[in-house]
Amino acid sequence: MIGDHEHAVQDFTFVIGKNPKNAHAHFRRAFSLKALRKYNESVEDFEKAKLLDPLNPKMIVNYK
Repeated sequence: MIGDHEHAVQDFTFVIGKNPKNAHAHFRRAFSLKALRKYNESVEDFEKAKLLDPLNPKMIVNYK
């Protein structure tokens, strides 16, 4: 369901539990966390995604 960020966070957390190096899962979970106004957790996931896939320009977010 579009906009169901609580479930999205749960799903991406499950994926990350199975594969902690999945940059895409960290990145997508970060967007759901941001939508839920969990900004500190969101930043952690954005940074983790960037760390895991540093050459992917899609993993870069401007926080300003």
